[in-house]
Amino acid sequence: MNSAQTMWLGLGLASAAALLLVVGLVVFFRRRQSLEFLLRRISWDQLRDVVIPDDVEGEIHLDLALLTARGILVLEVRRAAGTLFWGEQLQRWTVLDGARRKVIDNPLPGMRARRHAVHALAPRVPVDGRVLFVGPVQVSGDNPPGVVLSAELLAEFPARGKAPPPEALRAAWNDLRSAARPI
Repeated sequence: MNSAQTMWLGLGLASAAALLLVVGLVVFFRRRQSLEFLLRRISWDQLRDVVIPDDVEGEIHLDLALLTARGILVLEVRRAAGTLFWGEQLQRWTVLDGARRKVIDNPLPGMRARRHAVHALAPRVPVDGRVLFVGPVQVSGDNPPGVVLSAELLAEFPARGKAPPPEALRAAWNDLRSAARPI
């Protein structure tokens, strides 16, 4: 192999390495911003798409329940793009994205019921509830109480750390897990 061929081979290998580095960085940053990354960061364990008993001899659906450093978090995830127009007492909220308009049911009453059902199964630990909007969403005015975007959820619920959850949290989580059944 002559020096010109060696040079072109070296440039080709360097270009391939640079391309792999760029692709790797893009994947890394997208993963860092993904919902899954966020959920793994703040929780030791998760329950997804389960039903649990409510306090009126029925059942209630949970999108997600998370075992976090602050207790159990009931999370409802909504994907949307645009500006959210809301009212705590309104039955329906609107998301406007340019000329597109999407009407959604107010998630707050359902969240209160879900949180209450989880608290009935795990009364000795803190139980909180949030509606998480993911996607390029802006809120018109102040955020509704209990509604967060990804960055706000991460700021409110710290990373779980390496140590296992405290025993009281683990016991309450096991009670919730044993009462839950997949849908």
